[in-house]
Amino acid sequence: MTTAKQSEPNELSAKWLGACGLNPLHAHDSSARLQMLSQHLGQMLVIKGSTARRLQTGMERQFGKYTYKVAMPCDGLILSIIERYPASMGAETIASNPQTIVVYEDVMTKQIGIINLTEYCSNHQYFGFRYKAAPGINLLRVGAHIPKDTVFLDSPSITEEGDYHYGVQANVAFMSHPACSEDGIAVSDAFLPKLGFKTFEPRVVEWGKKSFALNLYGDENNYKPFPDIGEEIRGDGLLMALRDYDPNELVIVEQSVNATQKVDFTFDHTFYANGPGGRVIDIRINHDIADQNCAETHMDGQPQKYDNARRRFYKRILDEYFSLKKKRGDALEITPEFHQLIMFAQSVMTEGGKQRVTKLYRKAPLDVYRVEFVIEYDIIPSIGFKATDLHGGKGVICKIVKAEHMPVDEAGNRADIIMDPNSTINRANPGRLYEQYYNASARDTHKRLCAMLGIAPHTKEVPAYNQLMKLPADQLQSAWNYLFEFYRIISPKMCEWFETGQITATQQEYLSEIVEKGIGLYLPPDNQPLSQEIVLELEKRYKPTFGPVSYVGNSGNRVTTTKPVRIGGVYMILLEKTGDDWSAVSSGKLQLFGVLSQLTKGDKFARPARYQAVRVAGEAEVRIFLSNCGMFFTAEVMDRNNNPATHKEMVKRILSAPHPGNIDSLVDRTVIPYGGSKSLQLLRHMCQVSGFDFEYEEHKPHYDGKNQS
Repeated sequence: MTTAKQSEPNELSAKWLGACGLNPLHAHDSSARLQMLSQHLGQMLVIKGSTARRLQTGMERQFGKYTYKVAMPCDGLILSIIERYPASMGAETIASNPQTIVVYEDVMTKQIGIINLTEYCSNHQYFGFRYKAAPGINLLRVGAHIPKDTVFLDSPSITEEGDYHYGVQANVAFMSHPACSEDGIAVSDAFLPKLGFKTFEPRVVEWGKKSFALNLYGDENNYKPFPDIGEEIRGDGLLMALRDYDPNELVIVEQSVNATQKVDFTFDHTFYANGPGGRVIDIRINHDIADQNCAETHMDGQPQKYDNARRRFYKRILDEYFSLKKKRGDALEITPEFHQLIMFAQSVMTEGGKQRVTKLYRKAPLDVYRVEFVIEYDIIPSIGFKATDLHGGKGVICKIVKAEHMPVDEAGNRADIIMDPNSTINRANPGRLYEQYYNASARDTHKRLCAMLGIAPHTKEVPAYNQLMKLPADQLQSAWNYLFEFYRIISPKMCEWFETGQITATQQEYLSEIVEKGIGLYLPPDNQPLSQEIVLELEKRYKPTFGPVSYVGNSGNRVTTTKPVRIGGVYMILLEKTGDDWSAVSSGKLQLFGVLSQLTKGDKFARPARYQAVRVAGEAEVRIFLSNCGMFFTAEVMDRNNNPATHKEMVKRILSAPHPGNIDSLVDRTVIPYGGSKSLQLLRHMCQVSGFDFEYEEHKPHYDGKNQS
C-alpha cells in the first residue's frame, strides 16, 4: 500500500480533544455535531448489554479509570466492618443489606476514616446502576492491610481487564423507511433488551400524628403497611396508603382487620411507585421514640423493625468511635465524613431524652414516622426513547420491528437499527459512514480469515488455539499475512506494535483470540492515512458486503431493495431522554390566587398516573402555538387552564353531557369571553392601580404597493 501524500499531517491528538477523543473519526464530523457528542457523553445511561467498541482510540481505558467506583483512598488498616441491616437479627432479620460502613486507619497519617459500600449508585433523580463487586471486596476483613486504590465496587461497564463498555455495537442500515426521517429510527425488538437499564425511584411517606398506615402488604395476622427490602410492588403500583385518624368517629370500623386491608380511594391518601414490577432495595426510616403514634401498637411492628435495626447500626458506630477515643484521647483524628456520620448517629441515639429536639426536614417538622424508599426498576426502551452514535447522530425510536422483519443482506447480516441516510448529509457527520464501513470490512475479513484457517468463526479461544497448532506453517502464515495487511491499511500504528515487539503473543495465540472475538481496531483521531485512501485500498481486497437487502415493510410483504444497502457496525449509546412519562391526564392545580401552582411530590405520586402537567406553556411554546395554530387556538389553550370560570364551565358540561366524548362546544365564548385568566387579571389589576390599562387592537396587514407587512 502507498500512503497518500498529505500537505499537512493529521494532528488531532486524542489528548487535546477531551471527551471527543472517543471519536476515532473526529476529522469527518462537523464542529456542531462534535459539540453534541460531548453533551451526549454526559447524558448516556449504563446499559445491560454493553459491549466493547470495535474501533477504539485508546481513550476508553482512560475514561474507565474515572467511573463512580468505590476504592481504598489510602494505604489503610481495616478496623471494623459495620452493616446497616446485618443477617443475624433473629426474628427481625432483613433480607438484604443495602449499606456497609468500613472504618479504616490511614497507616501513614493515623487518621480514621470510613468507606461507604452501597448496593447501587444513583446520582440522578431516577437513573443509576447496580455496583459490580471487584476483586478487592474479597480482601475486606478486620485487621487487613489494604493498598491504596484497591477497588471494592465498580461500574458494570468496566471489565476485569479495565476496558470501558459504555455502549453497544449495533448493526445499522442507513436506508429509507417509513419510521426514519431525520431523528426517527427503527429498532429490532430483539436488540432492545441490550439497551435495558435501571432506574431507582425514591419515595417518601410520613405518618403517625394524625394518620395511620393501612395494611396493604400483610394479612389478618401480620400487619404490614409496605413491602420489605427485596419484595416487589403490588400489581397496581400502590406503595402505601394512609388514613386520617379521628378518635370521635368510626375508629372501630376504620381500624378493623378488614378495613385496613382495603383502600378508600376517595378519602385515603395514596402513594404510588412508578407502576408494577418495581422492587424495594432500600428502606431508611426516621422515628423519634418520644413521639406517639395515633394508631394501635400492633400497626407499628414493621416500621419498628427497621427502626430497631437503624439504632443498632448507629450504636455500633458510636461504640467504635468511643473505643477509639478511649485509646487515643486527644490524639484521635477523624475525617469529615466520619465526623458527620458520628454526629448523625448521636442525634439518633439521644432521641427520647430529657432535652427535646424537634427534627426538621427542609424546615418542616417530621411526623412520627418518615420512611424513605428506593425502588428499583428494570427498563427496556420503547417508543420515544433516544439513542445516538458517537457522531452526534441522535435519533428517537419511532418504530419497533420484529427481528425477522429487519433488513438482511445476501451474506446474512441482519440490521439491529435503521436510520435515515439523508440525515448524514444534513448533519454533516459522515464519520459514522466510515465507522460503518470499517466495521463491516473487519467483520467480513474475520469471516474470510476463519475460512483460510479452516475454523468456524467465534470458536472459543482454547479449541481454536489447539486447531491452529496443527495447521501447516504456510497456511498459518498466509492467514497471518492477510490479517497483517488489513492492519497496515487501516491502522499503521497496530503494525508498529508487532514490528517493535510490543505484542509478544505468538501467531497461534493472537489468531485464536481473533477467531473467538473478531477483529478490533486501534484507530486514534490522528490516524495518519486519509479515510478516503483507506476505503480505496480496502475495496481492492477487503471489500465488505454491499448489495440489495430484503425486509418486511408496513404492507406485511417481504421486499428487496433495488439499490444496494450496507449493514455494518456502529457504536450506539442510550441517552437519558426517555419517553415513558405521561405529561398529564387532567387540568392543572391552582393555588389560592387562581394561578397554576407548583407540582409537589404529593401531586406526583398520589395516583397511578400524573394528573397535573409537568409545566405550563412557556414563551417558546406559545410562539410555536401562534406560528402553527393561530391566535384563537393559543388563546383557547391558555384560557382553559388559567381561567377558573372557563375551567368550571368545562367540568360542568362534561359531567352533565349525555355523551361526554362527543360535545360540540365545551365553552360558549359569547358567555365567557377570552381574557379572564387569573394571570391576565393580576396583570391588569397591577396596571390599573398604576394608572394605565391595555386595549386590544386587531392587527391589520399593511400593503404599500410592493410589500405586505
